[in-house]
Amino acid sequence: MTRVSIRRADFMMVLAYASDLATGHSRDFALKSCVLAMRIAELAGLSEQVRRNAYHQSMLRYVGCNADTDLLSATFGDEIALRQDLVGLDMGDRAELGRVFVQSFKRLYYDLDPDAQAKAIEAAMSQALAVARPVLTAHCEVAQRIGERLGLSDQIRRNLGQIYERWDGKGLPRGSSGEDVLPAVRLITLAQDAIALSEAAGIDRMAETIASRADGPYEAGLARLVSANSAVLMEGIGTTVDRETILALEPNPPVMLDEAACDEAFLAIADMIDMRMPFTLGHSRMVAELAEGGGARAGLPATDVQALRWAGCIHDIGELVVPVATWMRNGPLSVRERDAAQLHAYYGERALASFGRDGDAMAGLVLRHHERLDGSGYHRKVGGSDLSPAARILAAAEAFQTSREERPHRKAMSSEAAAAQLRTAVREGCICPDAAEAVLSFAGQPSRRAPPRPLAGMTSREIEVLRLIAAGLTAKEAARKLDISPKTADHHIQSVYSKIGVTTRAAAVLYAVEHSLIRPGETQV
Repeated sequence: MTRVSIRRADFMMVLAYASDLATGHSRDFALKSCVLAMRIAELAGLSEQVRRNAYHQSMLRYVGCNADTDLLSATFGDEIALRQDLVGLDMGDRAELGRVFVQSFKRLYYDLDPDAQAKAIEAAMSQALAVARPVLTAHCEVAQRIGERLGLSDQIRRNLGQIYERWDGKGLPRGSSGEDVLPAVRLITLAQDAIALSEAAGIDRMAETIASRADGPYEAGLARLVSANSAVLMEGIGTTVDRETILALEPNPPVMLDEAACDEAFLAIADMIDMRMPFTLGHSRMVAELAEGGGARAGLPATDVQALRWAGCIHDIGELVVPVATWMRNGPLSVRERDAAQLHAYYGERALASFGRDGDAMAGLVLRHHERLDGSGYHRKVGGSDLSPAARILAAAEAFQTSREERPHRKAMSSEAAAAQLRTAVREGCICPDAAEAVLSFAGQPSRRAPPRPLAGMTSREIEVLRLIAAGLTAKEAARKLDISPKTADHHIQSVYSKIGVTTRAAAVLYAVEHSLIRPGETQV
């Protein structure tokens, strides 16, 4: 198996994408702010250390935003709409902040008659800041904890503890002011507001607003610098910022994570996703464990088992685009809400674009984790011919684990009842029988059929070899890829041909395609 080495910046971009979804920011908001912050830092002649801190702060500022979101939602309703209303707002202006709160409460209590609505809003306003303050404190602490799990320095983590502080001392939770607010925090607060304001009102209006807030939320010197050079600083930022641009901005030397560090990073993302609601805590960890165990029981190659473990951690990252209030409701979703919820697999796939080709296998699994053999799943409604053995196992693992967890509209099932429900889905043609039994066997449920046998009796190594020759590699090239001798590779090829009943590469390629072992664009082994 190829040695794992992934840039930490790739994980930060995934977290930035997740934070943008959860906060209702525009696509690539955090990445655009990273580019702008690096330009401001260069123009201002800021130190290399401040630039390093700002690079990380730009992408991870809101990484703790899922903490206590259920409490925020219970008070304000649609937390994503609230956060959108707060984008670019001068939070020190209590009148403006109050206006946004009232607007949020009007959405929440829209179905009450005028008198009852007015009383509900008055009561909610009296406790709004009391609810918001500890939630914002939690955001800081969780961001720092995730930073620690990514291996970030103490200095970078200190910046993450000040994400809502302001130059004038009107920030939260500590009300730090002036030089007590760390330089990277001042820079990113300004850069992110500049991005939000320019998107909402244009560059000229942004420049005016930034200048008017000098010595308020922003350090005066930085505010004047941005206002005076806004056109140059914002040039080209309106277009989508790609991965290569962000990687090129990373301060040297780039930090690489080995497999153990990658495992911890994926678990950190899993926990970030799941902490929005009490009933999802630990969900992604369990799905990852079941998927990895099921893949191993099914005899899949080590690369597939690894992809299942990591895809299981992040399979629900796209759910962050749906307000918590929607998931917390004890009742059916509207058509529009259901459509948005079913698109979470698509958003999950897009999040993994940050990994480049290293993320192809995971992205393919995340995209398909709610698809079904009979085409009754979502969001693409594909059938079994599009579902690889690994995709079938992730679908089974997710379905089994979810049914064992409580939701607002139903009680949690016992493991035995969840296993019976999964087997019913097998009988109905929705879930792959071999995938279901692999997952259930790993979960300790008595098996009702023989253990799943790898395709055509091939070993996991033979499946790897089949993928490589189907991708066009020669026996020698496959041998180099797998770090084995050409003679051993040729032996595996002949064994594969014999087991699947073919004598030519073309027929082997067709077999691999028919059994969803390869897809165009996916990185092989």
